[in-house]
Amino acid sequence: MLRSFDHAGYYETRLILMLVVLGVAGCFAVRKRDFRYLVMFASGAVFQAWMEYSLQRSSLRGANYSLSVFGLTLSPLLRQIFQGCVEGGTLSVMAFWFVDLRGALNGKGPEFRVYLSVCALIVVLATVVGWLSVGQPISSPRPMFTTSRVLMIGAYILGSVLLCWWRGGLRQLGYFYLGLLIYIVLTFEPLHAMAARYIGVRAADGQVVKASFPLQIMIMSLSHVWEVAGGKIHYFAIPFAVGLLRLRGGSHGSNEGIPLPGL
Repeated sequence: MLRSFDHAGYYETRLILMLVVLGVAGCFAVRKRDFRYLVMFASGAVFQAWMEYSLQRSSLRGANYSLSVFGLTLSPLLRQIFQGCVEGGTLSVMAFWFVDLRGALNGKGPEFRVYLSVCALIVVLATVVGWLSVGQPISSPRPMFTTSRVLMIGAYILGSVLLCWWRGGLRQLGYFYLGLLIYIVLTFEPLHAMAARYIGVRAADGQVVKASFPLQIMIMSLSHVWEVAGGKIHYFAIPFAVGLLRLRGGSHGSNEGIPLPGL
């Protein structure tokens, strides 16, 4: 996976989206005493920060990987915390929002229209980043589907399925997975289309070049389905399994109240 957006406004737009989803989470917390969205933000932030630490510790991001925000290059620790919040926290809340909408409103009402408006904003910001990335050098070359990553993601998926099966939330886990896919496609496909994030292969002379169009589609689809969405379903499964989430619409513990237990 090659990308050139790390210094082309991507993280500034992620910061904007983070503030938007924190506003959504804050509205639920203040107006409805519903703290589940804040729980999901914290879950996504912690697990994403750990994932970035693992990738960077294993040098899978590339030896000279860095990112900048408003011209400031972040240290490794700040980078992991920042990526955890602006990427993991945002992704987790957006996917959970989809779960909640399916359970409570079945895709109808003003709350669903707000969700669609945020989705449209994601596409607009991703398109802006893709445009700003034109001509930028590669900032993160990462090998795809290493053995250790494949096994780790498989363990995350199996563990998440077992936890949600035990707690009676397999359907909600499926909706969370679908919500992840929606967010991932809206975020990354504009970047892929504009060559700010794409699949590369090593040519005979040792240089990395853009893969053929069919291979791009196949590998990027596998990445979305297995690596990105599949590797993040535990963001929902773990807080759900330990009782931090009560879901609207008929899952275990969901028919009585939305606030967190004890709050």
